[in-house]
Amino acid sequence: MIFFTIMMFAMALDSKIKEPDYTILQKEKNIEIREYSEYVIARTSVIKDENRSDNGMFMILANYIFGGNKKKESIAMTAPVITKENDESYDMVFFMLDVDEVDELPNPDSKNVHLERMNLGKTVAIRFGWWATRWNIERNRRILERYIEENDLEVVSEMMVAQYNSPWDWPFLRRNDVIFQIK
Repeated sequence: MIFFTIMMFAMALDSKIKEPDYTILQKEKNIEIREYSEYVIARTSVIKDENRSDNGMFMILANYIFGGNKKKESIAMTAPVITKENDESYDMVFFMLDVDEVDELPNPDSKNVHLERMNLGKTVAIRFGWWATRWNIERNRRILERYIEENDLEVVSEMMVAQYNSPWDWPFLRRNDVIFQIK
């Protein structure tokens, strides 16, 4: 009974976190072609030569939304948190879903937080559970790349990893996506 109560509480907490809307254009098992709108985001980056730390990037963005800004305002946590590897850096993104324009947000205290607009547009994504380990990400990336090739899709971005859950959620309840933008 205690286990069931804890599980229901965890699911109730997750259901209150906002997520960006998207339209599913096509679905095949756990792979979806989606169309996203443009959203305001908070982004931070680390240069590839530096020691990559998802936790460090997360803390920079979390500090911003928990009051590390010029107005000392808290901003609602959203899901997913997106990480992406570029040619020169690693990026992490939080969606700012309660605003329509960048100038509606308080300026960050940290010079490492960048407020901007992001349009994912059309994407192909594969959803998977448990932890977003390097092994799980690569396994799902290979499956998604095979789907992309078989369906003649044209990728126009680097791979992104979207993680929807808090770190203390049970692994079997976790949701993650590997995502590519496509034409």
